Amino acid sequence: MIDMIKLTMEKGRCIMVKSLEIPKELLNFKDLIESTVKDSVVIQPDVRKTSLTESKFCGDPYFPKQMEYPKDENGEPMKLLAQINFSEIPQMNEFPNSGLLQFYISADDDVYGIDFDEPAKQNNFKLIYHEQLNETDLIEDFSFVTDDREIEFPIGKEAGMTFDLVVQPVSAFSVDFDIIEENIPLDQKIEHENCNDLHELYIEKFVGDGHRIGGYPYFTQADPRNKDEYPILLLQIDSDDLIDCMFGDVGVANFFISREDLLNKNFTNVLYNWDCC
Repeated sequence: MIDMIKLTMEKGRCIMVKSLEIPKELLNFKDLIESTVKDSVVIQPDVRKTSLTESKFCGDPYFPKQMEYPKDENGEPMKLLAQINFSEIPQMNEFPNSGLLQFYISADDDVYGIDFDEPAKQNNFKLIYHEQLNETDLIEDFSFVTDDREIEFPIGKEAGMTFDLVVQPVSAFSVDFDIIEENIPLDQKIEHENCNDLHELYIEKFVGDGHRIGGYPYFTQADPRNKDEYPILLLQIDSDDLIDCMFGDVGVANFFISREDLLNKNFTNVLYNWDCC
């Protein structure tokens, strides 16, 4: 495999970026695979109590008292699923370099806030972007959110986040995988301890699972998008025992946005999807 490490400076910090690793069985297609590469920030959870302004899974959100707290279609307050402080992550093209993006879902919905017929309809999920942070006059008591009406929330433990910037080729379940399918003989048999052919090897190596910002998504079933629709992965949250995270039966959740909306910091039109085995 190709396995190189490089160091780069980002926001005054030295960041280690792991370059693309390509199995020897796929080296004949190295140029094609590398042509699909995108930057992706892999998220590692750190189970602990978090501050109001840091990146996190669950916990208490940053929320000014003068703002209207998000409510679901039944008028009940939603619960924070995740919060991304862009000043804490390695910078990627098109993503903000500051501000705080929050992902809320209904705490009283057995399908985790999704509308399967209209997955961009923010009735039982909501994204809120705070471009400027003011750490005074904030809500500090969120007991009104967590009460007995909660059915089942997909994340059970509050956790901070740490970030690693990686390069990621197109994942095996993305709608963009067609470029690989059309140019690599994926049914070619190989001698490998875990895989029978190139398709199985590509899936094993480049499945795209885990928590991540940007890059290519992972699905347990199929990509719900049409080609070039909502092309940017805003956030992916995968099932994870460390934070008691489970979408359905070992599922994964994804939030997608258009390039134009991301550049304009407009988070009102976001495609939300989750699927499971």
